[in-house]
Amino acid sequence: MYPFLRLGLNLFAARKLPSMDPLDMHVSRHRCRLVDCDIFGEMNNGRILTLYEMGRFQAAVRMGLWALLQKKRWGLTVAGTSIRYRKRILPFEKYETRTRIATWDARFVYIEQGMYKLNGDCASHVLLRTAVVEKGRAVPTDVLIEAMGITQPRPEPAEWVQNWIDAEATRTWPPTLDKT
Repeated sequence: MYPFLRLGLNLFAARKLPSMDPLDMHVSRHRCRLVDCDIFGEMNNGRILTLYEMGRFQAAVRMGLWALLQKKRWGLTVAGTSIRYRKRILPFEKYETRTRIATWDARFVYIEQGMYKLNGDCASHVLLRTAVVEKGRAVPTDVLIEAMGITQPRPEPAEWVQNWIDAEATRTWPPTLDKT
């Protein structure tokens, strides 16, 4: 079940944090709850994606995107992800989520996030291709960037980020899954 109450508390807490430049990194601290864990006694991989979403929503509040979404009746969507899991997060363990915009292109904003144990080890890392939507259609990124007041140049993507973007452009859609 989606943790709506937890989301509400995170959004409320984000409103009390200082505003941030959209190209800065948002950092938040959390604790793994029992409901976050699977039968193997570690944070569930699906829950990790949900908790990353909370970090993105908090960053959106701090950078003014959340208010802009409400004003323009826009929504947010994820159009693709690439994630690596490397370290277990155990029940009641504290961790930190880091969120930043990696780059953007004409259609998508690419967001990089990491979950870090308090000893500094990266537990998981994700790259997301996201978009702002209006009436089921993606808002052009240049419209979004202007509406947010971003005047800095587009961040140059890391080589691995650009490689993923390029590889995704070659992926066929819809996929064909033969029963052979």
